[in-house]
This record gives sequence, C-alpha cells and structure tokens, in this order.
Amino acid sequence: MVIEKLLGKIILAAVFLFSCQALCAQQAGYYVDYSDNKPRLVQRFVWDREEYALYYEVLIYADSGGYREYLKETTEDNFLLVSLPPGRYRYSVTPYDLLEIRGETSEWKEFEVLPAFQPALESFTPQAFYLDQRIERELHIYGANLLEESDIYLQSSTDFLYPDRVIIANNGSVTLFFDDMKLVPGDYDIHVRNPGGLNAQLGEFVIGYRKPMDFFLKLSWSPLIPIYGYMKEIMGSNVYFAGMTFSFETISSVRGNFNGGLELAASVNFLKSAVSLQTGNEDFQTGFLGAETEALLVSFDLNFALQRRFNRGRMAFTFRFGVGAVAMSGFRNYEQNDINDIIVQLNLGADYIVMLYKNFNIEAGVDFNNYISSISSGILKPRLGVVWQF
Repeated sequence: MVIEKLLGKIILAAVFLFSCQALCAQQAGYYVDYSDNKPRLVQRFVWDREEYALYYEVLIYADSGGYREYLKETTEDNFLLVSLPPGRYRYSVTPYDLLEIRGETSEWKEFEVLPAFQPALESFTPQAFYLDQRIERELHIYGANLLEESDIYLQSSTDFLYPDRVIIANNGSVTLFFDDMKLVPGDYDIHVRNPGGLNAQLGEFVIGYRKPMDFFLKLSWSPLIPIYGYMKEIMGSNVYFAGMTFSFETISSVRGNFNGGLELAASVNFLKSAVSLQTGNEDFQTGFLGAETEALLVSFDLNFALQRRFNRGRMAFTFRFGVGAVAMSGFRNYEQNDINDIIVQLNLGADYIVMLYKNFNIEAGVDFNNYISSISSGILKPRLGVVWQF
C-alpha cells in the first residue's frame, strides 16, 4: 500500500531582537527522518546565539481562520527542531538572560509548510536496454506520487543517467526518454526524488548487450574485372557480370571506435565474353583469345574485418583483409591449354552498409584479389547486395 504523508518545506527569513541587538537567522531548513522506518520531515529553525541568553522561548502559531497558538517550546540551544503539518504559520523568539529576565520578543515572522508526497515505485518496462538493438530508448515506470516536479534518474555504482525528456501520464505512470549515445553499460536502480526530499528506488535495470557479437549474412552480386597480370592479358579488362558472393561476417557488438571481427566468404564467377562488357580498346590477340576463352572461378576467403558504425548503428563502413583460395577451371593460356588449378590469393576489401528496414540492409563495396601463382593477376570485384543482421 502506498504511504502518502504530507510533510513540509519551510520558507524562512527572520530577525529577532534582544537587548537592542539583532538576532539573525543563520540557516534554516529541513531533513527527512527515517528512524521509525517511516519518513518524517523535520523542520529546523536557527538563530544567532546571544552571549547572555540562558534560554529561548519559541512560540509558533497556526493559521486556521485566524492565528492560534500551536506550539510553545523552550530551548537552551540556538535552534529548534519541529515537525509541522502543511499550513501557514508565524513564529517569534523571546530570549531570557542569566537572571531569567525576559528580553524583548522578536517580531512575528510568517512562513508556510508545503505538502510533500512520498513516491512509490512498483514496476517498469522494459527490463533492459540492449545496446546492440536499434530501437528508441523509452523506459516506462509505474507507481504512485510521480509528479511533474519529481527528479527521476538511473544510478549505478559508478554512473548517473538522466533522461533527455520526461512525460508524466498521471501521478502513477511516467515515461523516460534517453539519448542512445549517452547510455553506459551497467546495472542501475531507478530513483525518484520528490520535492521535500522524499525518495524511492527500484531495481535492477540493466544496460548491456544481448550477445557479444553481431552476425551478418550477405548475398551480393559481384562482377569480376581483371586489372593487371595474366588474366588481363588473356581476358582483357572487361566487366564479367556473372558473379555472386555469399559471406558470413561476425563483428563485436561492443561499442567502440572500431569493432573487430572475421568474415568467411565464398564467391563464384563465370568469365565469358558473351556475358561481359568491354571497358577499353584491346589488342587483336587479346580480343580474339578472350572471345574463345571462358573460365569458372570459385573462391573461399577468410578475412579479418574492422567496422566503424555511424548514425546510431544504422550505417557502417567495413574494411577487410585476409587470404583465400581460388579453384580455377576451364581457363586457357596462350597455348590453348586448359588450366585447372588452385591458386592462393591475398584479399583487400571495403563496403558500406545502410539499414533498409529493421535488420535488413543494403551493401555496396569492392574487393581486390591478388593471385599468387605462375599466372599472377589482379582482380577487382565490386559488390552490391543485401545484408541480414542478427
């Protein structure tokens, strides 16, 4: 059951007179006492200590359609602790000297005790923010006495997180909106502090990752362009359209400037003049042989990957480097002999992916392969494809 207790906030400014000298308020305020396991707001009145005062008499009157005496206290200290319910009051202080002779009473000073409400937290949803999810960061909190003036925030053992925006639906429901880029992984408690100092907390809310790695399945159209070496001499610098690449990429999901990972890729390219586009003037021999030559290339690659993410993870640039093996069949050399061989290649690549819809992305990039063999060659493979991130 929600405890709702009205407590107070004091507005004080006082000047007390004694022996023709001013007694000035030094510091007045309040604090919350939890000694009985129930919050109780204690107001504190303070005034300057008079050198020859033995004790002070404090009168507090409450306004109930007219001021009437509410409390009369004596104290040897220059302060008084009370716990007053909400309402309007006035008070005065009268000093008594060492001979217990009554001094001059200060003028009446009015003040007001404002109501304060004990907040309560019952539940919240979701239970966690996962940083590897691309969603709006909204935290819904349910309880009681959640006010427009309430200070609501998240606290871990090392960090405080404050929402960018707060919407109070009613005093039992509130929605917090956080900036995704300001979130810090950790275990947090939800804190609510109401005017007057009454507070409540509820945990445990988690900011973290669902999984340590993000996975990318890619299917790309990847035409092949010989750019130097033996392949260019035989086939020419044509764009051979018949090519596909399938790759599986795993990248660290932990946020950083660059995320590391690995890529496994398999490509198939069919080189034939009938499915190519000539990009430049070729000599007679190359053009003739290219028209008579075809080849099937099947490659398998293992690459290291470095990824830089942008726009809250909706875009990413990936740079790759590694090695692979190419199975070549049906390729004819100058002597018109078929070459069927397995060739080692060095790989460099880069691509840019953009979120298309939820976990689906589009990819555009290019790979460079250098064949290390007796038919050393350089190959470019542009990429254009779709990506499923999970």
